[in-house]
Amino acid sequence: MAKFSSEAYDLSQWEERVQTSLPERGPGEEEREESREKVVELPKKELHKNKRPRRNPLKMAAATLCFGVILATVTTMIYNQVQLTELTEEINTAAQSLQEAESLEIQLNMEAAQEMNGTQVEEYATNELGMSKIQSGQVTYVGSSQEDQGDVLQEATQGSWMDQLWAWLQSLFA
Repeated sequence: MAKFSSEAYDLSQWEERVQTSLPERGPGEEEREESREKVVELPKKELHKNKRPRRNPLKMAAATLCFGVILATVTTMIYNQVQLTELTEEINTAAQSLQEAESLEIQLNMEAAQEMNGTQVEEYATNELGMSKIQSGQVTYVGSSQEDQGDVLQEATQGSWMDQLWAWLQSLFA
């Protein structure tokens, strides 16, 4: 097969090779020669450029810490939004219950006012309970004047020694 070469692709690696008259070599030398042809050698300057840079453990720790802080912040924000939503639902439910209870109170007050007006109460008291309006003969006035006093007929038993001490101190200042 003829050798074709191109700048973009080197297809010559897969072409069949024709051996020319070379000195005979051992089986190990042939393999080394073939593998040597496929190896590309770079100058030492190029090797340093292609060398993978060594990672700084301090930078890795700082990056991990930043990632952890960001993750914790996002997680906390999501948790707080869930809590806020639940509390808002509870507040709305409580407000709705309050509104229903106030409406029921107004309704019951109106029903009670309709059932118990002044004339109905008076009719119920006279007809069912046998009550009547007060008459002037049923009223008794009791007068009291400043001159009325009460008399103690029986002396109280003597109290404890603390009460006696207190009474003695009061008598000293009276």
